[in-house]
Amino acid sequence: MVGSIGEILTAIAMVILLVGLLRYTFGRGPQGALPDEHGDLGLLETVAVVPTREAADVLVAKLAREKVRVTVSHGEEGWRLLAFPSDADDARVVLRQS
Repeated sequence: MVGSIGEILTAIAMVILLVGLLRYTFGRGPQGALPDEHGDLGLLETVAVVPTREAADVLVAKLAREKVRVTVSHGEEGWRLLAFPSDADDARVVLRQS
């Protein structure tokens, strides 16, 4: 039923080797995008910054009613509303109308 000590040690060594190979291949890399010098994340542009999540949710709902897509990100200065460049100008216009 139980193999010899050599077979057990070989099986343990193979498991350790497999775990190491998988960790090397699929290990944790960079976590998310880093903001540039303007605070923008990749293709997204900041259209508004608010102090609370609730305020951000109110603005997101207002923009959604106008069919403008945005996402919310928490940064050092507060909650940022981010939009793609094609939607950024529309989002700024809608937010100015408040």
